[in-house]
Amino acid sequence: MKEIVMSEKQQNFRENYKKNIADWYNGWGHLLSIFVPGICTIAYCISQVSNVSAWELATILPLILLYNFCEWWLHKNSMHKPIKHLKGALMPVFHRHTHEHHVYFTSKRMSYDTNREWRIVLFPPYALLIFMTLTLPWAILLGFLSTANVGYLVMMLTPIYYLNYETFHLCCHVKENWFVKFCPLINSIRRHHAAHHSQPIMMERNMNLTYPIADWAMGTSDLNRGLIGHLFNGYNTKYIKEECVDDQGSELDLATPA
Repeated sequence: MKEIVMSEKQQNFRENYKKNIADWYNGWGHLLSIFVPGICTIAYCISQVSNVSAWELATILPLILLYNFCEWWLHKNSMHKPIKHLKGALMPVFHRHTHEHHVYFTSKRMSYDTNREWRIVLFPPYALLIFMTLTLPWAILLGFLSTANVGYLVMMLTPIYYLNYETFHLCCHVKENWFVKFCPLINSIRRHHAAHHSQPIMMERNMNLTYPIADWAMGTSDLNRGLIGHLFNGYNTKYIKEECVDDQGSELDLATPA
């Protein structure tokens, strides 16, 4: 497929946005500012865990599901529909996502050209610190009520899930290559997220950006198939719901040459 031409609005917005990126900004530096503290936290928690029992490991699955539904809820509300009583605090998040990210990337042009554009893809570095700070009291409480291992597993899961989120999001906006095209889960989320960037459905559909579990459970996916089908759908457009067909299919920017 040949590359789909951007609209004039999108092209002008991109040019203006890139002009306003600070000269000192570097995409790799931005990525490292997120991954270094995240990996350090994960490594520290692993070093503190010992003799993990089966029931302690079993706490990971419900926590992953909880994080998945939180991801879905935060995206659907704070990033597309600001929470009424928190508009002052979350309006910048709403503006950055709906008014900037969704103009910079549309279903017809999802890819970036250079790592300087990671400024519009990655969250600010302090976002991970906020999530880890919010997790800390719960990790301490659960560690006190159960075992220290559980507390460290909870604390470790936040950066793991967050780094997973950022990695998948970058994979959704990179130009197509053999890895993102054929890697299971990643190719599914690429189509899932590209469809989310379609203007007619972006406010209500495809809110997950890691695994479309909550979208499937809550009925907000654009696909009409089971959970396993959602996870391993790849670029398949056969199961798109009839009411979500507009502006999708072959028009999704999933085959831009690398």
